[in-house]
Amino acid sequence: MEHVYRYLSTQKNQLLFISSIWIFSAAAINPYGEFPFNDDWAYAQSVQALVEKHTFYMSPWTSTNLVVQIGWGTLFCLPFGFSFTALRISTLVAGLLGLWGTYRLIYKVTDNSRYAFIGTLLMLANPMYLGLSASFMTDIPFYTLMVWSLAYMAEGLREDEFLPLLIGLFLAALALLVRQLGISLFVGFSLAYVVRKGINWKTISVGAISIATCLAIQLLYQRWLDYMMPELIAYNVQANNFFSKSFYERPLIHDFFNNTFVVVMYTGVFMTPYFLLLITKGSLASLRKNLLLFICLTGIVLSLWLYFFQGTLMPIWWNVLNAFGLGPMLMRDMFYRLYTLPTPTFLRVAMGFVTIGSIFGSVCVIYYFIRIIRYLTHRPTSAIQRSIGILFLSVTCIYYFPMSLQGLFDRYLLPIPALLLIMIYMVRANSARTKPSPTLSIPLYLSTSIFLISLAYNICTTHDYLAWNRVRWQSLNNLLKQGIKLTDIDGGFEFNGWHLYNSSYKVSSDKSFWWVHDDNYVLGASVLPGFTLYQELPVNTWLPYGLQKLYIGKKINNSSPQSTQ
Repeated sequence: MEHVYRYLSTQKNQLLFISSIWIFSAAAINPYGEFPFNDDWAYAQSVQALVEKHTFYMSPWTSTNLVVQIGWGTLFCLPFGFSFTALRISTLVAGLLGLWGTYRLIYKVTDNSRYAFIGTLLMLANPMYLGLSASFMTDIPFYTLMVWSLAYMAEGLREDEFLPLLIGLFLAALALLVRQLGISLFVGFSLAYVVRKGINWKTISVGAISIATCLAIQLLYQRWLDYMMPELIAYNVQANNFFSKSFYERPLIHDFFNNTFVVVMYTGVFMTPYFLLLITKGSLASLRKNLLLFICLTGIVLSLWLYFFQGTLMPIWWNVLNAFGLGPMLMRDMFYRLYTLPTPTFLRVAMGFVTIGSIFGSVCVIYYFIRIIRYLTHRPTSAIQRSIGILFLSVTCIYYFPMSLQGLFDRYLLPIPALLLIMIYMVRANSARTKPSPTLSIPLYLSTSIFLISLAYNICTTHDYLAWNRVRWQSLNNLLKQGIKLTDIDGGFEFNGWHLYNSSYKVSSDKSFWWVHDDNYVLGASVLPGFTLYQELPVNTWLPYGLQKLYIGKKINNSSPQSTQ
């Protein structure tokens, strides 16, 4: 193994290794397929309109700024025309750029290529990263622009150079034009710049100009959208919630703590391989000194887990991730819980181990968050280090706050582990008085095993998700070829959204909410009561559980299907 360690000791070879794993993963999942994923059918319609009709269009279902992503997807469709495969490849390329950006960001802050390598592998092992890269969702492009922006900002703050700061703000503007949460980059930079340069009229002016520029970009873009697409109904809906009286009639404090605990649990499980690497002789000595604190934190985490989720095994908050792999499974029987896939015993055991890792990681997240706050408020900390710490802490908090009070999806948490990892390094580097001791053997092997298992799991679940969706869309397209009308089919959220979206659609309690006219044919993981089997569709999956088969049910005459309420 020694020659492997020597080979991976240089930045060039580390990046080559990361890139090779990514390219292998992208090839293994088989990204080919003319079908959308989650909400990206709405985003794909914008690219299709630009490529085929040379007009700007945004689906009324779109809630994000999106315009930069439209341009990025269009670049990949220009050579051979619009296709979902081209859009998927565009996001896979953005995913690779995001890994490079993660490496650069961590290295620019830490000057430690080994730590940058570990941090990038941690992101690569995140089960959502590959899955979201196999879509045209906004999460990966936004993450990529975010980490590259922060890398240049951190470099500019550290070296006191203007050009990197300018590049960082430019990339922040591009991130903002993908998702509104890009505003966190501008506010974080403004706070960090004032801390770096000291409080005076000049630094406050620079910070104010940064925030004003961000607001100007957003407001001008909104005015332009109002002119170009006045019929947008979902755009900026989350931001507009804060101006609604009914929003403040909700139990906001309960929602905040509930959502925050979800973030802690997910961040904990994503960072478990990293926390295991921190287990050294020195850290065990520190554990003994702070044993009471760790016992209290463990008790708090377990109590919150039981209070909010009654001891539910991970994943506790489904959207992209679920117990059977990747999701969401937006078909009538699965979405409305009219049918549940059988959970084999070994999968329950695996979920139990994941939950244990999540609890362990949650304790570590809370412990280090406390240390981060103490580090940033400690007087001996230099202005340079404090400004960089403020940059990451403020971006993290401002990025999270809007979603803490309303709809929270697990995919929104993608940037948080990378930012937290950097802040943890700064805290540990500041408190280290002796040469760091190596990781103990058992935690090292356990961390390596978790990484390898996670990587294999990511590839298999992403492959299987694409596989059953490929079967789903092929079968639905065959129905159309047989002369069955679109309006007679409930093919799931993406299928009906792509073909039949209508902003004036009236939701009915006996049909799915996704623009179903007549549900004479329903595709799902089961045949619902009131339907008879029309077609059984086997799925070639790698994992021995989950969606092994799909079914098309045909409505029985004069039947009353189950309510979706």
